[in-house]
Amino acid sequence: MSQPPEDREWLSFRQALEKAIGVPLGPYKEPQMKRRLASIMTRRALGNWKEFTAAIAADMQLLIDVRDTLTINVSEFFRQPERFADLERVQFPRLLSENPRLKIWSAGCSIGCEPYTLAMILNEINPSGSHTIIATDVDMPILNRAREGKGYHPGEVRATPAHYLKKYFVNEGSTYAVRDEIRRKVTFRRHDLLSDPYPQDLDLILCRNVVIYFTDQAKAQIYSGFGKALRPGGLLFVGGSEMIMRSHDMGFRAAGTSLYQRAA
Repeated sequence: MSQPPEDREWLSFRQALEKAIGVPLGPYKEPQMKRRLASIMTRRALGNWKEFTAAIAADMQLLIDVRDTLTINVSEFFRQPERFADLERVQFPRLLSENPRLKIWSAGCSIGCEPYTLAMILNEINPSGSHTIIATDVDMPILNRAREGKGYHPGEVRATPAHYLKKYFVNEGSTYAVRDEIRRKVTFRRHDLLSDPYPQDLDLILCRNVVIYFTDQAKAQIYSGFGKALRPGGLLFVGGSEMIMRSHDMGFRAAGTSLYQRAA
């Protein structure tokens, strides 16, 4: 049975978009993708996927808007401050008692707010420590912005405690930049969660509000990979609305709000 014209148009659009942005879209939930794209179609008065395909080929800014919409590049420093307070007061001290040189991975780091937040906290509680913070994303333009560590708008630093803002940022008029001493503590690299090898022997992985947009099969693959990447006793920090189903089967146990621990 042949595909309906709309399905063929959608497949053609998705293939063209994958090629243009360099991000495989197969693992993303199709209904959520279509809902996100529908708002752009309405704003641009595009009537169908065929028109959308032609539009992204002709308009680079539209392509950037679509890429950002699908890769969910929304972030801020100290997002959910109570979770980072728990890291600072409880989780980091425990991890440091087990390993004085932590190895941390911020997966799906977007514009860099999360890994820089971690570097600031560790600099406060363990200023002489030498830690490894790896930050990855599949989106190269966003990763390049994160590596620069500047151009952050007031809304992106709104949850930052006042003493952190004063100590670790430079006010550049209408935006903020992370001081070089913190920027140098983070290593950024491109990484696809579904096809690239994972770092190993990690003390902490943060992957927040990323996996929620994937299919169940893709989620299982990613969480299983995280379980193998963590050392025994290491922690996985997920988004507030994310839950790992059958976490025991992947070697985890619940360790607090949004936290899972690799079983010993």
